[in-house]
Parts: sequence; structure tokens; C-alpha cells
Amino acid sequence: MRPRSMAPGGSSPAEDVRVMSDPSDKHGPASGEPSSQERAQFEARISELGERLGKVRSHRKADTDADADAEMRGRGMAYGMRMAAELVGAVIVGGAIGWGLDKWLGSTPWLFLLFFVLGFAAGILNVVRAYEGMQKEIMVRTGGRIGNKVPDDDD
Repeated sequence: MRPRSMAPGGSSPAEDVRVMSDPSDKHGPASGEPSSQERAQFEARISELGERLGKVRSHRKADTDADADAEMRGRGMAYGMRMAAELVGAVIVGGAIGWGLDKWLGSTPWLFLLFFVLGFAAGILNVVRAYEGMQKEIMVRTGGRIGNKVPDDDD
């Protein structure tokens, strides 16, 4: 087994290191500057790398935009279901309270009708409050850029 300080050829690591601008590497003029052909190849590689990075960035942006759109659609469905449930629940609870009071007090159907209407009003109020909260959240997330006219090919 060879010592860690030795390189594979038996030389020490310090002897195996070459400086890039060392003229003994035979990759350019003795001054250390790249030739015009090497410079052109380097510029072509940089240009190609820039194009590839641009494509990757555009794909990532499209993916994040698609994820955000999917999240907003899912959140919209959740809000819709919540609003429907609150409206229906308020009407059912109001009707049940009115029916129970009518049975207990024997005033059929007046308290049922009164509490049914009150339940409907409470459900509408809950839906309006939830909608206002949703609008505030959307304004924060989109910066108010929702529903604005966007120029297209006809403009």
C-alpha cells in the first residue's frame, strides 16, 4: 500500500500539479492568452450555455405558473364547496330550530317560516363574508392583477 502523500505514478502531489498558464502544457501561446480559435470556441460554448439556461428557466417558470394556477383552481373549488355548505347548513339549522319551536309551542307553521328565513339570511351573510375574505387573499397573492385587460394580437 502506498502512502497517501504519493500520487499514482510514485511522484508527490506537488510534482503532479501544473499551472494552467504554464507554457509547457502546449495549449496556447507562450504568453498565457488563448488563441483566437480557442476564444471563438469559448464564446460559442458560453452562448450555447446561455441558451440552455434560458430554456431551463422558461420551463421552470412555466411549471411554477402551472402549479400556482392549479393551486388557485383547487382553492376556488374549496371555497365554492365551503360557501354552499354554509348556506345549506344555515337554512337547515334555521328550519330545524323553527320546526322544534313550533312543535313545542304549537304555533305551526309561523316559527318554522320565521327561522327558515332567518337561517337563509344568516347563510347569505356567511357567504358574503367568506367571499370578501377570499377576494382579499386573491388581491394579496396576485397583486390586484386579476381581471385586468391583457393586450392580445387584435390590439
